[in-house]
Amino acid sequence: MKFEGSLEFILSSISNEIRVEVLKLINREGPLSFTEIMEKLQMDPKVHAGKFGYHLRMLIEADLVKSDETTGKYYLTPLGQEVSNLVYSIEDIMRRKKNEMLVRTSRLTIEPFDRRKIVEALVREANMPRRLADVISKEAEERLKKSQIHYLTAALIREFVNAILLERGLEEYRHVLTRLGQPVYDVTQTIKNAALHGNPSPEAVHSTAGDAVFEEYMLLKVIPRTIADAHLSGAIHINNANYWVLRPANIFHDIRPFINGKIYPDGSGLILPYPRPSTSLKGALLIITSLLKNSLNYISTSQSIPLFNVFLAPFIKGLQKEEVVKTIKEFIFYLNLLLNGSHRYRVALDLELGVPNFLENMKFIGPDGNKYVYGDFFKESLIILEALVEALMETDGISKPLLNPALFIKIRKKGLILSETQECLMKIYSLLRKFGNIYFINQEAQWQTDNAVYNLDLSRIETNSKDWERSTLRVSILDNITINLPRVVYEAKGDDDKLKERLSELIELSIEALNIKRQVMEERIFSNNLAPLFREKVDGSSYLRLNESLGIISYIGLPEAIKYHTGNDIWENNDSLNLAKSIMNLINQYSNKIKMKIFPSSITFEPVSKRLTDLDIKSGYIKSREFKYYTEYSNLPLNIAIELKKRLKIEEEFQKLTRGGHLFDFRLEEPAPTEEVFANYVKRIIETLEIGLFTFTRNYVYCPRCRQISYGFYSKCPSCEYDGEKLMLYTKVFGKIKPSIFWTTEERDFATSAIHYIL
Repeated sequence: MKFEGSLEFILSSISNEIRVEVLKLINREGPLSFTEIMEKLQMDPKVHAGKFGYHLRMLIEADLVKSDETTGKYYLTPLGQEVSNLVYSIEDIMRRKKNEMLVRTSRLTIEPFDRRKIVEALVREANMPRRLADVISKEAEERLKKSQIHYLTAALIREFVNAILLERGLEEYRHVLTRLGQPVYDVTQTIKNAALHGNPSPEAVHSTAGDAVFEEYMLLKVIPRTIADAHLSGAIHINNANYWVLRPANIFHDIRPFINGKIYPDGSGLILPYPRPSTSLKGALLIITSLLKNSLNYISTSQSIPLFNVFLAPFIKGLQKEEVVKTIKEFIFYLNLLLNGSHRYRVALDLELGVPNFLENMKFIGPDGNKYVYGDFFKESLIILEALVEALMETDGISKPLLNPALFIKIRKKGLILSETQECLMKIYSLLRKFGNIYFINQEAQWQTDNAVYNLDLSRIETNSKDWERSTLRVSILDNITINLPRVVYEAKGDDDKLKERLSELIELSIEALNIKRQVMEERIFSNNLAPLFREKVDGSSYLRLNESLGIISYIGLPEAIKYHTGNDIWENNDSLNLAKSIMNLINQYSNKIKMKIFPSSITFEPVSKRLTDLDIKSGYIKSREFKYYTEYSNLPLNIAIELKKRLKIEEEFQKLTRGGHLFDFRLEEPAPTEEVFANYVKRIIETLEIGLFTFTRNYVYCPRCRQISYGFYSKCPSCEYDGEKLMLYTKVFGKIKPSIFWTTEERDFATSAIHYIL
């Protein structure tokens, strides 16, 4: 005889499948009414009510279930809770024993399904209370069991769990638990389309897949939802999203501690073979090459070496010029080989026409062990500059131009007028005329600081105190947030106050994102040790001066925004121009209020216009496509014929306000001017305009069949009429010289539509 409350009675009460399912159901979902239980068990109340009532009474008599007199709902007693958990455990053991549900895990093993692992994952990854995690895991187990899927994957189980979380309104937990990665179809397409890119390789395919994962990780885990939503909707664009959580955008190197043996190119000196401190030009250049190659793994865009020719000048003391030129040519050639043809990771050399005033009396120990000041090496610094220019005048073995490094020439009044610099300047203009990979920094502009330095992504840093080294060497641009200005004015609907309010909101979001970027970089470099070089000590501080590094807030679509808001073009009247300048001033005002250094910039680190324009069309902000893309990297549309003098004056206004980066690009009509015309024009700009950075761009075509370079753009070679796919066009796209094999659709449109000028 079975007595109520006895073990035999309890076991008898759970000997029926319906009663077991009732216990499990209430365990998962909490208190339920008589009707709710029947419906969830798919029993018809009109047909099965009596039968179900019998089973429910047995559970009540066994003290496993009780009824709440207030709500009329049935709930588990403490004993019922224990018994239902025991049932789950027994079922789990039996399932594993029979291999009823097998799971291919993320560790690439096959194991029996174990509900407890769902609980642990929810607690570990989503910080979910264990009791709630247990309820979710039981629901997932039931659904998986009913699906009759014999062979599961970890990803599929996660999808079931995420679906349950969404149904229960637990979106925050689902957000954290989301699995990162690409669908199988996307990976397949990545592999198939790899050959469409300029330099296809298995590693490029692997990198593309990895980029997708880390961009998702940044949007889901690292930045707040408000910033992620602003990026995804197209109100802003987070540049270098694939590397946002891993790398700063660029680096401004100080080569002195490397060539003097204080620090190694790999940071520790334990990985790369490394020579002793250099006593020769060749040895110093070998170390610099190793530094640039190794640093590719640490940055997203480009590297700059400020004062390159000044810091190397002591290494050529006593050498013949011919030997210097030969050594520099070898350096240039091997640098291009080591960078593997990449047009994302490139190098800028910041060069002086002599020795600047702030360095003339600075003491140092030379490679021969003697004491000097940099002013002792004026002549040698010019020789290195000339050698670089001569090396870049030459082509490779099949007559292609060498595009690394780009030369950024500082123009100071002294260097412009000294007789000793004139021959060097004319060689610079010859290279400018031939291949155009030259940029001029106007140090005579009133708003420029004593030492402004630019990188090849066209970002800019400057001296902000007497300590010029601390603010311009061993620092980086952390990254770049781009604001979609047309979106701002569309939402303002002609209201100046709303325009300012919405722009302020996006500036604040951008500042918040850049502050997060700094925190993430500090964690990656100093906690995770992902960039050993950046944390190595140099004279008591880490190589990368993270606290001195800055972020930039850029913009696109300025002329389109002004036209929409005022009805007039920027260049048509002062009201439009003043509104455009007020937008820049607002960014500057916010930047001046915060501790972190953040500058406005007209430069984006990657082409973003097509993405943001397309999103505005898709969202209905643009009713008809009046223009293909918003204006990018310039403040005036480059495909509209505006008088050069007027264009210069307007761009001059904005370069003063964009201390984070800018460029004026003179795109030249053929035939190109002579070296003498270049000399006069550069001199006139330096003396009369406040343009901080400018360049001259000449289009040309390289034919792989006859190995000839022809100036201008052609669909077939003017010399041999070759018109195949390997015919390569060269020009500056968004400020950086780039062959057509690497152009995106957006870059091709830009390169072929920009207005050209005759100087």
